Amino acid sequence: MAAEDKWILAEFSRTMNTVKTAWQELDIYSATQAMKNFGTGIFPSHWMEMAKSRLYADDVSAIWTVHRIVRDFMSAFSPVCPFFTHHITDTLYGTSAVDVRQFPAEPVAELAVGSDENSRLCGLTKVIIEFNSSTWKLKKDSGISLNMPISGVEIPPDIQEFAEILCQMHKLE
Repeated sequence: MAAEDKWILAEFSRTMNTVKTAWQELDIYSATQAMKNFGTGIFPSHWMEMAKSRLYADDVSAIWTVHRIVRDFMSAFSPVCPFFTHHITDTLYGTSAVDVRQFPAEPVAELAVGSDENSRLCGLTKVIIEFNSSTWKLKKDSGISLNMPISGVEIPPDIQEFAEILCQMHKLE
């Protein structure tokens, strides 16, 4: 499994743990905010951009990661939007997220909340977001299209395990 897949699954596990706790406390706001932050920010803006080329190449690990997150995200979202999640999951998987028997699904064992690996990977989220945001800003401020190469950008030491994918994603020279 690629480093970026492990990272997003660890972050997703943490998000689902937050959502589960919020649902148990009938705290709709915290549950939906956690899903919004992950589902409209971290997942599409950072992981999907990292994994885009792998998804186009039919990489099994990247496809499985998307499947796992979408399936479990729909289960978490079903109390708020049952008709939408029912339709999407019934269409994609032949079973409804509204009928889920276990929430959240068991996380990938070594990436479960509380594990050392989960803590380490989730600790990198802020660094990844800051790096991506600053690189996108640098390109914008320089009048360079986001899909154009750029030089002089250094990947922080904390996220060197993502160096290959970040260089490819941002077209770093």
